[in-house]
Amino acid sequence: MPTQSQETHIQCSSSNIGVKPTFDALRSNTSSDISGTEHKIIAQGVLRQHGGAGRDDERSQASTSVHHVESSTTIATADAKSYINGRPKTILEDHGIVLGKVIGTGNYAKVKIGYSEEYGKRVAVKIISKVKAPAEYTTKFLPREIEAVKGLHHENLITFYQSIETSHRVYLIMQLAENGTLLDYVREKKYLEESHGRNLFRQLMSAVEYIHSKNVVHRDIKCENLLLDETFTLKLIDFGFARKDTRTTDQQVILSKTFCGSYAYASPEILKAFFPPTGIAYDPFMSDIWACGVVCYAMVFGRLPYDGSNVHILLKRINAALAFPKSPTVSPECKQLIGHILAPLKVRYNTPQIKEDPWFNKK
Repeated sequence: MPTQSQETHIQCSSSNIGVKPTFDALRSNTSSDISGTEHKIIAQGVLRQHGGAGRDDERSQASTSVHHVESSTTIATADAKSYINGRPKTILEDHGIVLGKVIGTGNYAKVKIGYSEEYGKRVAVKIISKVKAPAEYTTKFLPREIEAVKGLHHENLITFYQSIETSHRVYLIMQLAENGTLLDYVREKKYLEESHGRNLFRQLMSAVEYIHSKNVVHRDIKCENLLLDETFTLKLIDFGFARKDTRTTDQQVILSKTFCGSYAYASPEILKAFFPPTGIAYDPFMSDIWACGVVCYAMVFGRLPYDGSNVHILLKRINAALAFPKSPTVSPECKQLIGHILAPLKVRYNTPQIKEDPWFNKK
């Protein structure tokens, strides 16, 4: 039998595919139409978008911890003698990174395009204010995010290069996804043709199958957390709510008691556990699968299957038969697969069943 996690923190994020993702973890949103809402943050090349950073800290000469994910080494430096153009180098310049324009902002972080001399290319730099960020984020979720991506290497995951920490800021250096979020991409096109949606859905399932094989659950899969690189390859980002070590030594699932993610992407078992709070834990692997089904629906129909603006209405609708809009036209085979994923837990498709589905394998 699955075992139950002792984690009891309740957290949720933006509930809507088309709403501006401020990443305020307790904010609910409104419209479920992908085309009629505002999206303020361009979430390119980032794991999670929180907060802000000032240039004063970029020039700080405080002790700096540098973590390279691939080698897992930590280097402590305190160099106050490096100069460029007659002024002290910033912390990032000291590490061969030149910052460019802002591409995303949040409550306590911002994301900038940068150029890394070490990697010889443009990167995304997420700058997190330790002063503005809640203590729980900096002590719990941020370390968990960094730890979760260590050792994860897959073509459909954003590449995390290194983190640099000062007394006031944390800098995350990551791959830059040139073509923005899946959210913006679908909004621009109104909806995706089935063949295109199927190709991206396969990539999403490949990423999810991979992280699950590493005993990592994401717990915040949504269109805002899927990016497209320069070749329009899908990249799963934002491991701020992810968990490692999700199975016991005898491979039993460790159930979760944390409400993570977005109302509109949350599985019925999550919603039932927290509205009202019952203390009932859920299988985070199967909840990730549910969220993938919501993404698939959003791609081919251009809207979300469930409106996350009112959780009580959502609870009623999520337990009713899944409804499909008349337009755009979507094949019965595609609808059937989505129906098997957005289904009660006992009959919900798992990853092997999805991979065996005729629509999923259609040429």
